[in-house]
Amino acid sequence: MFEMYFAVGVLLASCCTNVIFLEHLIKASPDSGNILLFLQFSFIAIEGFIANRKFGWETRHVPLKNYVVMVLLFFTASATNNMALGFNIPMPLHMIFKSGSLVANMFLGAFLLKRSYSSQKYLSVAFVSLGILICTYVTSVSKATTMSSHSTDASTLIGVIFLTISLIVSAGMGIYQESIAIKYGKHPRETLFYNHALPLPFFLLLVPSIARNLEIFNQSPLEPVPFFTNFLNTVSESVLSFQMNLEIPILWQYVIINVVTQYFCIRSVFYLVTECTSLTVTLLITLRKFISLLFSVLYFQNDFTFYHWIGTSFVFAGSLMYSDIFRIKSSTVTTFNNSKTSKNGISNGYHKNGHTKVD
Repeated sequence: MFEMYFAVGVLLASCCTNVIFLEHLIKASPDSGNILLFLQFSFIAIEGFIANRKFGWETRHVPLKNYVVMVLLFFTASATNNMALGFNIPMPLHMIFKSGSLVANMFLGAFLLKRSYSSQKYLSVAFVSLGILICTYVTSVSKATTMSSHSTDASTLIGVIFLTISLIVSAGMGIYQESIAIKYGKHPRETLFYNHALPLPFFLLLVPSIARNLEIFNQSPLEPVPFFTNFLNTVSESVLSFQMNLEIPILWQYVIINVVTQYFCIRSVFYLVTECTSLTVTLLITLRKFISLLFSVLYFQNDFTFYHWIGTSFVFAGSLMYSDIFRIKSSTVTTFNNSKTSKNGISNGYHKNGHTKVD
């Protein structure tokens, strides 16, 4: 139980911190998402190769061809998501729009898996869709008052198209992952490694953008590294009788924090997916998005009007409605009782062989 609560704390702290430093970097270079994605994928792949794959000696549980399909979807979703930031999409709108994953998941689930949903689910999707439309429209109008109307509309439209593609592809990947988990069992660390290692060759297509941002990062002002510089000065002064000042370009400091927090963020998500119900994970991610949105508006002084708040309310109300938050108490009690009395090999929402129940 302690591990699960610890993972929840890590999820909220690392994911919110990650978004803060992402916004710092996007403000300095709007297309820096490509280099960040490359560094994040490289870091997670190297760590997974050492810790999980045991330098290649660990047996793979899922066929490689399935990971290739998953990786194509994962890389496309991640790349288009970051490309959208290069078209002057404000971070608050970016965070709100990503909440539309519920919409994409529902429609793909109905279309591909022939699933049926309750009227409450459809109403929640309508809430989310309306909220996103309000925020998108208000943002485009607000930007048009300060920039050329034609160029602003075109830029916003392209950014919204990229975000839409990212949502649809991400939803498709989630459905595909679900089918793989049902067939082969859940192996979060293995999936995490292959999802980040196999796409690395695709970054050759983004070399110009990566090289351009390397130069921007290198030319940013030198700043002492917080905490570590003070520690280094204390040690060097007491041992060597002089101070050592460690200064790194400020944008590289932001990159390091962003990459490390992204690792802990995605690790905690993959862990919670295997230990908690999807309802719990959905609620935690929604809470994380709301905290990040508030911080983005208050700390970075992003333009956020009364109509933005109305749209945001629709999005989060729809998200909570979709997750049946208003019935969580009764459903939790029922699930707990069923898990104690079940005799057919199912416990806590999972089969004994590790396969997830499909409601």
